[in-house]
Amino acid sequence: MTTFPQIIFVAGPTASGKSFLAVEIADFLQKKFVQGSEIINADAIQLYNELKILTAFPSDDQMKRVRHNLFGILSPNDSSSVAVWLKMASEEIKRIWTEQNVAIICGGTGFYLKAVTDGIAVIPEVPAEIRQQVRDRFAKIGCDAFFEELKKIDPESQLPPGDTQRLLRAYEIALFTGKSLSHWWKSQHKSQQQDFRTLSIVLNPPRPALQQVCSSRIQSMMEAGAMEEVRDFQKRYENYSGPLVNAVGYKEITAFLKCEMSREECIEKMCVRTRQYAKRQSTWFRNQMKNAWFLNDFGHKSETINVVTQNIDNS
Repeated sequence: MTTFPQIIFVAGPTASGKSFLAVEIADFLQKKFVQGSEIINADAIQLYNELKILTAFPSDDQMKRVRHNLFGILSPNDSSSVAVWLKMASEEIKRIWTEQNVAIICGGTGFYLKAVTDGIAVIPEVPAEIRQQVRDRFAKIGCDAFFEELKKIDPESQLPPGDTQRLLRAYEIALFTGKSLSHWWKSQHKSQQQDFRTLSIVLNPPRPALQQVCSSRIQSMMEAGAMEEVRDFQKRYENYSGPLVNAVGYKEITAFLKCEMSREECIEKMCVRTRQYAKRQSTWFRNQMKNAWFLNDFGHKSETINVVTQNIDNS
């Protein structure tokens, strides 16, 4: 058992079955080797304690079967970043290792996963007044114009135009330091992580099948009460503009609640956006986690579970 990985990464696009596979791995370790394990969340939006239907939280059964960490630990208006998450995740990893257990890091936010193995760039802290100035600018000119301004001050930015929080972050860093976020990532020494044994798994289902599952997930969310969840949330958080607006489906449901589109149009747009998000994630994993073990199927399939557990059994 000394060759066991100390960290098992379970990554992949949305709806690929990451949570299911992570729990199955944990069950296998416990039953086969009496080796404890815990799951650490690596999904930026699942750090927040609201909109659990819309953000596809693990099921109650999954949470009971294995200890899950860093799920729902932030309030809707709390800000976060790779650095904030890495600090919390590192503390959990150390605790899990102290208890002689395996850490299973599961999620689709690629920058979080890579930060564990590669560290993160050291970027100057942006003063609160600069951050507010940037947010005021965003509110004044709108997302599209803001995105165009960012491209002028950070031409190398590869951020998608709809990722509000990361766009704000890139803009405020460029404004405050006079250098782009891309510059800081390329030129700064990164915080080094200690050496540890890892197993990196990336689920990579065929695109047509994944697109179908993405659409089915949206239908299931609607049946589970996603619209009612967002309506109730907005009653408690009026004029909300925090990180959760980036949850896939939030803007579409908001438009429906404002009678700006029909229910059918809302669902269709959510399906399209989910498929687009899954495609971006898949592209990122292929380009950034080239040394990972790519499995061309879903995490809930018995064939996938068997091949993963056999690999661990032979380690």
